[in-house]
Formats: sequence, C-alpha cells, structure tokens
Amino acid sequence: MAAVLSARVLKRKIRAVGNIKKITRAMQMVSAAKLKKVQQRLLTIRPYADKIREFMENLSAQVAELEYPLFVPRREVRSVCAVVIAADKGLCGSYNANLLRHAEKFLAEKGAPAKIVAVGRKSVEHFRKHGADLKQTYAQLPTEIPFAQIKSMTKLLVDMFAGGEADEVHLVFTRYVNAITFRPGHVQFLPIVAEPKKDGAPRREVLYDFEPKPAEILDRLIPRYVEITFHRLLLESMSSEHAARMNAMQNATENASDLIQSLTLQYNKSRQAGITKELLDIVGGAEALRG
Repeated sequence: MAAVLSARVLKRKIRAVGNIKKITRAMQMVSAAKLKKVQQRLLTIRPYADKIREFMENLSAQVAELEYPLFVPRREVRSVCAVVIAADKGLCGSYNANLLRHAEKFLAEKGAPAKIVAVGRKSVEHFRKHGADLKQTYAQLPTEIPFAQIKSMTKLLVDMFAGGEADEVHLVFTRYVNAITFRPGHVQFLPIVAEPKKDGAPRREVLYDFEPKPAEILDRLIPRYVEITFHRLLLESMSSEHAARMNAMQNATENASDLIQSLTLQYNKSRQAGITKELLDIVGGAEALRG
C-alpha cells in the first residue's frame, strides 16, 4: 500500500513540475520576443548615439571659452544625482542584485550626498528600503517608451544640474553586450566630458568651422544629445533585463526537465516495486492454500 501511495505522490509531483515547466517555457519565449524588439531599437540608435557623443566631446574642447553650463565642471562636488536603472520585475537571475550592488559601491566611492532618481520598481523598492534621498521614481515603463517621456525625464536631470541641485549627474545601468553577456556600469551624464579612450591612445581632435554661431548650435544640439544618450542607456538596460530573464527561464525549464526525468524514474521504480509486492502476496497466498 505504501508503494502505491508513493507512486501516486510522485505522479502528482511530476504533473506539478510539468505545469511549472510550461510556465517557464512561456516566459522564456515572451522574454525572447521582447529582447528582439528592444534589441532592434538599440542597434538602430547605438551608431547615432556614439557619433553624436563623439561630436559633442570634440565640440566641448573647442567651446570652453563659451562656458556653456552643461560643459562646465563644478570646482567642488558637494552633491550628486544618480539615475539607477533596474527592472520592474524579478525572475531575471542576478540582474537586479548585481546592478544595485554596483550602484551602492559607486555611491560609496563618490562620497558626496546623493539624490536618487530610481527607474524600475526594484530600484525604487531598494532605495526606499535603505532610506535614500529619492528625487523622483519611475516604474512600469513601457518597452516602447514614448519620446515625450524621455524628454520629461532628461529635463528633470538638466534642471537639477543647471540649478545647482546636483554638481554631477551619473547614470547607473547595465551595458548590453550580447544575449549572455551584460555588465553593470555607470557613466557621467552631466557635465558633458570627453571619456578617455579604452586603449589609452590620444583622442583624435577635429576642428570645426561654425555656421551659425557655436552658442546657437549648442542650444539646438545639446537637448537632442542628452535625450538620445538617456534613451540609449535605457534601451541597454532593457535589453539586458530581457536577456537575463530569458536565460533564467531557459535554465529553469531545463532544470524542470531534469527533475521530471528523475521523478519519472522514481515513479517507475515505485510502481514496479508495488506490482512485485502484490505478485509475491498472491503467490504466497496460493502456496498457503495448497499447504
């Protein structure tokens, strides 16, 4: 009777794990579809964002005498603003934990008081729990975020820097490399400065002739630059999130398959043991009647 009961329990477990496998498989496919959509947008915007950043860095070196507000570093950094971009949901492996750990390390290294702009529910929950100075929160951002919302978000950051509320603005995000590689990182968003080249080579300088005047060009170009840069880093983080969730659900699906295989083997052994016991009881009873 115990063997039969054990077989029933195992059969119920197999059915339960099978249902979980269907869910994780469906989530894997949904994440793959979302990743493909966001990835296409990221690959489209990346070349433009890289080129406009290169142009702005070269331009900043030539218009220093203009002292354009968004190019001028503060003599003393007394406060910083950190935009921390995490996910709205879990079930994406260590994606959120790695990003938030990197953010805490970065803020500790900066040392200055920080105002946080939290993007993503996990980021909001983390910094509320730790009593951080939350300037603004954004949750449940759509995959195809309207550009009007991008403009609204970047305006907040520009106003904070220009108004002296923050001496530096940094973005903490996850850089997307490919479907299995994504790394948490940070960039200085404001003031606009030239990043050092990774290979250590000197930066190529480009001289420009301005028509119309540099100040007029900057007035038109800088808003576009900050919006494109912010949008690009949002897409980097979104791509990383969907890739992390796709990989996590793929691993969960594979683990469920392995568990079903193991439980099925136990079920067959249990069932076989039950049948063998019943046969022995029948044979034993027959022998007793003969005797």
